[in-house]
Amino acid sequence: MVFKLVNFSHSFLILCVFMTISCMEEEKPVTLGSSVVEKGISMTSSKAVQGKVEVYLISSTSTEGELLAKALNAKGQEIGRSKQILNLGKDDAKLVSFNFDASVNLDEVSRYMLDFRKK
Repeated sequence: MVFKLVNFSHSFLILCVFMTISCMEEEKPVTLGSSVVEKGISMTSSKAVQGKVEVYLISSTSTEGELLAKALNAKGQEIGRSKQILNLGKDDAKLVSFNFDASVNLDEVSRYMLDFRKK
Protein backbone atom coordinates (compact mmCIF):
# COMPACT_ATOMS: atom_id res chain seq x y z
CA MET A 1 0.00 0.00 0.00
CA VAL A 2 2.79 2.41 0.91
CA PHE A 3 4.60 1.57 -2.36
CA LYS A 4 1.50 2.39 -4.42
CA LEU A 5 1.03 5.71 -2.60
CA VAL A 6 4.67 6.71 -3.14
CA ASN A 7 4.51 5.64 -6.80
CA PHE A 8 1.31 7.68 -7.31
CA SER A 9 2.80 10.75 -5.58
CA HIS A 10 5.93 10.54 -7.72
CA SER A 11 3.87 10.28 -10.93
CA PHE A 12 1.62 13.13 -9.87
CA LEU A 13 4.64 15.35 -9.13
CA ILE A 14 6.18 14.63 -12.54
CA LEU A 15 2.86 15.38 -14.24
CA CYS A 16 2.52 18.72 -12.40
CA VAL A 17 6.04 19.78 -13.35
CA PHE A 18 5.48 18.82 -16.99
CA MET A 19 2.18 20.71 -17.16
CA THR A 20 3.72 23.82 -15.61
CA ILE A 21 6.62 23.83 -18.06
CA SER A 22 4.44 23.15 -21.10
CA CYS A 23 1.95 25.89 -20.18
CA MET A 24 4.62 28.54 -19.74
CA GLU A 25 5.05 30.50 -22.93
CA GLU A 26 8.16 32.58 -23.38
CA GLU A 27 7.26 36.25 -23.34
CA LYS A 28 8.58 38.03 -26.42
CA PRO A 29 10.40 41.38 -26.12
CA VAL A 30 8.77 44.57 -27.42
CA THR A 31 10.87 47.46 -28.74
CA LEU A 32 10.09 50.94 -30.03
CA GLY A 33 11.02 51.86 -33.60
CA SER A 34 12.80 55.09 -34.46
CA SER A 35 9.60 56.81 -35.65
CA VAL A 36 8.04 56.28 -32.21
CA VAL A 37 11.10 57.47 -30.28
CA GLU A 38 11.45 60.55 -32.52
CA LYS A 39 7.91 61.63 -31.55
CA GLY A 40 8.86 61.70 -27.86
CA ILE A 41 7.09 58.48 -26.88
CA SER A 42 8.53 56.13 -24.28
CA MET A 43 7.36 52.73 -23.07
CA THR A 44 7.37 51.86 -19.39
CA SER A 45 6.00 48.32 -19.60
CA SER A 46 5.11 45.69 -22.15
CA LYS A 47 3.58 42.25 -22.24
CA ALA A 48 3.45 39.96 -25.27
CA VAL A 49 1.77 36.60 -24.79
CA GLN A 50 -0.21 34.36 -27.18
CA GLY A 51 -0.59 36.88 -29.99
CA LYS A 52 -1.59 39.79 -27.78
CA VAL A 53 0.80 42.69 -27.20
CA GLU A 54 0.11 45.31 -24.51
CA VAL A 55 2.30 48.37 -24.03
CA TYR A 56 2.06 51.36 -21.71
CA LEU A 57 3.13 54.45 -23.63
CA ILE A 58 3.95 57.93 -22.33
CA SER A 59 4.16 60.92 -24.67
CA SER A 60 6.15 64.07 -23.99
CA THR A 61 4.49 65.86 -26.95
CA SER A 62 1.13 65.65 -28.70
CA THR A 63 1.19 62.69 -31.05
CA GLU A 64 -1.33 61.25 -33.47
CA GLY A 65 -1.12 58.52 -36.10
CA GLU A 66 -1.49 54.87 -36.98
CA LEU A 67 0.73 52.77 -34.74
CA LEU A 68 1.83 49.37 -36.04
CA ALA A 69 2.96 46.42 -33.96
CA LYS A 70 5.17 44.30 -36.21
CA ALA A 71 5.86 40.64 -35.42
CA LEU A 72 9.45 39.86 -36.40
CA ASN A 73 11.17 36.51 -36.84
CA ALA A 74 14.73 35.63 -35.78
CA LYS A 75 16.11 37.20 -39.00
CA GLY A 76 14.34 40.50 -38.25
CA GLN A 77 11.82 39.96 -41.06
CA GLU A 78 8.23 41.07 -40.57
CA ILE A 79 5.84 38.11 -40.47
CA GLY A 80 2.71 39.83 -39.17
CA ARG A 81 1.28 43.14 -38.04
CA SER A 82 -1.52 44.67 -36.05
CA LYS A 83 -2.51 48.34 -35.90
CA GLN A 84 -4.14 50.88 -33.61
CA ILE A 85 -4.89 54.58 -34.02
CA LEU A 86 -2.90 56.46 -31.39
CA ASN A 87 -3.89 59.90 -30.13
CA LEU A 88 -1.87 61.17 -27.18
CA GLY A 89 -1.72 64.72 -25.87
CA LYS A 90 1.32 66.35 -24.31
CA ASP A 91 2.33 64.54 -21.11
CA ASP A 92 -0.33 61.88 -21.78
CA ALA A 93 -0.18 58.12 -21.28
CA LYS A 94 -2.17 55.12 -22.44
CA LEU A 95 -2.21 51.32 -22.35
CA VAL A 96 -2.41 50.15 -25.97
CA SER A 97 -3.30 46.57 -27.01
CA PHE A 98 -2.59 44.83 -30.30
CA ASN A 99 -4.08 41.48 -31.31
CA PHE A 100 -2.49 39.32 -33.99
CA ASP A 101 -4.76 37.03 -35.95
CA ALA A 102 -4.41 33.26 -36.25
CA SER A 103 -2.58 33.51 -39.59
CA VAL A 104 0.58 34.67 -37.78
CA ASN A 105 2.75 31.71 -36.77
CA LEU A 106 3.51 32.73 -33.18
CA ASP A 107 6.22 30.06 -32.88
CA GLU A 108 8.29 31.99 -35.44
CA VAL A 109 7.96 35.36 -33.68
CA SER A 110 11.13 36.32 -31.80
CA ARG A 111 10.16 39.91 -30.93
CA TYR A 112 7.69 42.73 -31.61
CA MET A 113 8.46 46.29 -32.70
CA LEU A 114 6.19 49.34 -32.60
CA ASP A 115 6.45 51.88 -35.42
CA PHE A 116 4.25 54.51 -37.01
CA ARG A 117 2.88 53.83 -40.49
CA LYS A 118 4.81 55.77 -43.10
CA LYS A 119 2.77 58.45 -44.85
